[in-house]
Amino acid sequence: MTKTEICKYCGGDYVPKRRGAQKFCSNSCRSLNWKSNQHIKELKVPAVNSIDEKPVLRQKSSLHEKMSLAGIGNAAVGVAAVEIAKNIITPNANKPATKKDIEDLKAFLKSRYFLVKNMRRDIYDRQAYFDIVTGNIIYK
Repeated sequence: MTKTEICKYCGGDYVPKRRGAQKFCSNSCRSLNWKSNQHIKELKVPAVNSIDEKPVLRQKSSLHEKMSLAGIGNAAVGVAAVEIAKNIITPNANKPATKKDIEDLKAFLKSRYFLVKNMRRDIYDRQAYFDIVTGNIIYK
């Protein structure tokens, strides 16, 4: 007497070839059951509604269903909040240089004389400057 089993995916009857180990009627049902348990939405996995019906393929969700105006608004508010927090928390010394900062630095480096702040003024109350061209300290 042959014992028949019921497939755990499609519900069809089958005669098991491996006693106690076989739960599905075919490799197709076994792999489709695994895919449906993994919640893979991108793959078109047939879903069986009853024993007599043929498998129905799932439709891919459209882009319109995935995105909403509220979701986009929430993302924009979140990004803005993070940028404001970064701007407040980051000290000025660690902020990136702007084009104006670089232009000011170039103009400063192109000048010939640099103010020497750690030297006293001379007897005529003139400030000390370092001359880049000659390498000397001058008072102006």
